[in-house]
Amino acid sequence: MNVFKSECMTKNILIVISILLFFACSKDEQSKLSGKWQIQQIEMNGNVVPVDTIYFNFESSLFQYQIYSPSSNSYKSWVGYNSVNDGNQLLLELNDQNNIKQFLHLTDWSEGKRLYTIEKLTNNRLILSSENRTYTFRKF
Repeated sequence: MNVFKSECMTKNILIVISILLFFACSKDEQSKLSGKWQIQQIEMNGNVVPVDTIYFNFESSLFQYQIYSPSSNSYKSWVGYNSVNDGNQLLLELNDQNNIKQFLHLTDWSEGKRLYTIEKLTNNRLILSSENRTYTFRKF
């Protein structure tokens, strides 16, 4: 009887560990995104444009799009939410859709939400693609 209890307990412990590992791995992409990322370049149709004034900020499910203006030494920003789906799909959605037009004209977004594919994500490099553009970021 003790052998049976021991086997059941071992099996239960393995199940719990497997579940914990599953959830830890599924949040790995989200935790790597955490922090401030600066766009270094945007590539479209073979043309590469250097950029250093746009930042994406991630904290858990929160997102902030920042644009730095060197002439006024100030930032314009808009906040929203982010979610990682299917392992490599990043959905960014800005809040206050009724007033978003005042910010969108400063970006290359056509609406207040955008789906990106995560091409590469390491501790210091992020490459996203969306709408035939590739965005290369560095951790700031």
